[in-house]
Amino acid sequence: MWAYLVTGIAVFALMVLVGLAMRMEQAHWVTYDPGSFYAMMTLHGSGMIVALALCGMGGLWFIMDRERPMDQGLAWSAYALIVLGVVAVILSVFPGHFGAAWTFLFPLPFVGATWPNWATGTFLIGVALVMLGWTIFCAQLLGCVLSKYGGLRGAMGWDLVFHHDAFVASGRPEPPPAAFAALITAVDGLFAAAGGMLVGVALIIHWLDPSVAIDPLWAKNLTYLFGHTFANLTIYMAIAFVYVALPRYAQREWHTSAVLAIAWWGTLLFVATAYFHHLYMDFVQPRGVQYIGEVASYLAAFPPAVVTIFGGALLIYRSRMRWTMSSMFMYAGLIGWLIGGVGALIDATIPVNVSLHNTLWVPAHFHTYLLEGVTLFVFGWIFADLEVRTGVVSSLATRWIAGLGIFGGGAVLLLGWYVAGAASVPRRYAEEPAPGPAIAAWASVGAILLIAGLIVCLIEAVRLARTRSAAATP
Repeated sequence: MWAYLVTGIAVFALMVLVGLAMRMEQAHWVTYDPGSFYAMMTLHGSGMIVALALCGMGGLWFIMDRERPMDQGLAWSAYALIVLGVVAVILSVFPGHFGAAWTFLFPLPFVGATWPNWATGTFLIGVALVMLGWTIFCAQLLGCVLSKYGGLRGAMGWDLVFHHDAFVASGRPEPPPAAFAALITAVDGLFAAAGGMLVGVALIIHWLDPSVAIDPLWAKNLTYLFGHTFANLTIYMAIAFVYVALPRYAQREWHTSAVLAIAWWGTLLFVATAYFHHLYMDFVQPRGVQYIGEVASYLAAFPPAVVTIFGGALLIYRSRMRWTMSSMFMYAGLIGWLIGGVGALIDATIPVNVSLHNTLWVPAHFHTYLLEGVTLFVFGWIFADLEVRTGVVSSLATRWIAGLGIFGGGAVLLLGWYVAGAASVPRRYAEEPAPGPAIAAWASVGAILLIAGLIVCLIEAVRLARTRSAAATP
């Protein structure tokens, strides 16, 4: 677990610095050529998702390994493939200057490229290695869940929902909430990986033999099926941390219920079909799937908002809540997830999407639920482990300083994207039209405050890790 977490946090830290450099360039605080900007944008988008996925994978593996022991060799194999993929992507950007964004939409990587041909191949091979490692992880996770809870029927809680009295009388244990997160991650993860590998191999073949034809709409559908689903699953992996750790601080249990099971069934379906909202502007896309994308985007919001986020609020309400770094991060992460989800719903509405989708509103909403959602769940999990192992919690002053930096600075950074998006400032521009540069300037200040808060967290985490307590629980 710690190998995954530490590697993920290290990549995350690098991507934060890359992101700050991009925002400062848009604010005209620093100057470098557009090619470097788009290469950094490519690295930032690809690297940040993989960083958070690594963190989620490590924690979820640990949680499910406690339910049923899993193979460490497979876990290390998946880890090695993903790290090799990350290294390949970094090499494609530095020194390769590959700059087709994480989407690498065909035919962009091959037409009018300003980077060498080897950089394109290295990037595509790197992404394929990540997907291969992810596939191994998901397959192992699925095997764990199915074998522990009696196949797909048991893992989904089918009898708990439709034969409740008989299920209770049987004495069989229901899957804990974290097991539903593991099941959906494994099933949708394998589905996304299949799409990603299919288009990835096709692009690698085209790179080797340009005479091989690829349909651009086919490639775009598979790319967003893979990318959108993979990014969303970082949230659902990390929410397992909240299911496990937050009840410790509220001194209550988070029970599995029929409502929770049904909500996760919906998530299983909607996460895999919501990606169509990325293709609204593709006029050749069949109209029917566009409506599927909008409906799935809306319905995907209900399970987490009504069950997990509202359930987390009820768990805390009138409880004997112990506020520590861990519980603070996890509770704030639920809020960030909700706000980012609302921003995503607004963009997924077809009439609004026409005006917002190619603006900075899109980075606004996904940075909200990734930076102030998933990242906070990960930090909460790390501090939960440290607090349990050492028996020590951070001081109120430390929590305030870290919170002001991460929440306050993060809010300023995110608000910059929302305001710029509402003002129609386009995304993926190295040089933004007004009022983009002015907004990027004060958003950069927020990013610097955010980094200061992250440094405080790092120092505090190292302090706790080095603390030895005779009362610590292993």
